[in-house]
Amino acid sequence: MRNLKLFSVLALAVFATTVANEVVKADPLLDRSTAGSIEFDDDTTTIITPTDPENPGSVLPVTPTDPAYPGDVIPGPSGGLFLATIPKTFNFGSHKIGATDIFSGGILTYAQEASFDDKTYSQAVSVHDGRISKHDWMLTAQLSAFDSGKLTGSTITIDQVKTVSQFANQEPLLIQGAKTEITQTSPVNFLKSNPKAKGDTSAVWTDASDVKIHIPADKITKGVHKATVDWTLVAGAN
Repeated sequence: MRNLKLFSVLALAVFATTVANEVVKADPLLDRSTAGSIEFDDDTTTIITPTDPENPGSVLPVTPTDPAYPGDVIPGPSGGLFLATIPKTFNFGSHKIGATDIFSGGILTYAQEASFDDKTYSQAVSVHDGRISKHDWMLTAQLSAFDSGKLTGSTITIDQVKTVSQFANQEPLLIQGAKTEITQTSPVNFLKSNPKAKGDTSAVWTDASDVKIHIPADKITKGVHKATVDWTLVAGAN
């Protein structure tokens, strides 16, 4: 019985092989194929306006040039990676101080004063990533030296920051958490993809006073001091 079973299986295999060989044979006069192909690449030619940082994917509720709007909106390629929105200004106001403040040996802290409608709009930093096959990016921030050459050692903090995204479960990652410290010494990592953050994604804070400057008291001098927060978006390898 065992020999009979083996013979039957082998016979079936031979039969199946024979049928398969007959099926794949084609008559070149009767059977031909037409080649077809399609290619996709990142769209780097269509320029788009970033969407609302507070509600990514939704149209901005205001003209970006409106003085009441706190964001500097930067158009870019639909299929590219670009820094889409940053705050226009950080206004820390004008303050009266005395020698006792300067020689206190402490750190003087001043909150940003609203130079925009912070009851209607929030400040934000947003990134657009429309790339197909690359996903990694990192956003850094650094406080520049002041034009006066003074106030060295100052830092800026941004508190109560939250992240939002155009697509579900693609919120970017706040590297330092809900409170970020930006220094003059070197760029600090602020925001990154997690691991993907496609379309428009943002880091948003609601109140102007969430941004504060911290200045060593003994570095303060009279006059207007101007600096910038420099944001740099870096594409990763993947």
